[in-house]
Amino acid sequence: MKLVTVLSLTVMLVLMACGGGALPEDSMTAFVEAIKAGDGETAASYISSHALSEMDVQLVAIKENPEMSVTYFATMGVEATADEIADWTSQDLLAAFFGSPGMVEELGDKLDMEVTGSEIEGSEAVVFITTADGDEKEIDMVLEDGVWKLYEMPSD
Repeated sequence: MKLVTVLSLTVMLVLMACGGGALPEDSMTAFVEAIKAGDGETAASYISSHALSEMDVQLVAIKENPEMSVTYFATMGVEATADEIADWTSQDLLAAFFGSPGMVEELGDKLDMEVTGSEIEGSEAVVFITTADGDEKEIDMVLEDGVWKLYEMPSD
């Protein structure tokens, strides 16, 4: 009996570490904390495949003018060559943005929010947040590969 309890706890901890047991609000908090920490790769990992596919249009435009893109990214604190940008996926693009010093500066107090809960319906959820200025917002999320991810890119 003791072995079963230990194994159950171990499995639960592994699932939680992999995101399998996490709640949507945990993912939202982890997304924001990753941006604050300049960890673009982790932040980008919380973006759904739907949102990434929507970024493909912007990525095409960025790749069409790589020299201008290099200059723009430099203003955000992202060092990337035209050749590197040519090989980027949408996830790479978001990782560069989310990890840039300019992103935290640009977002400012928008990153100061309180996650107040969520409603889950199957593999979809809505996370409720309150911004620093008291506005209440809803963020749509979707469960992909056992991890809750932002369904669309936040617009404000």
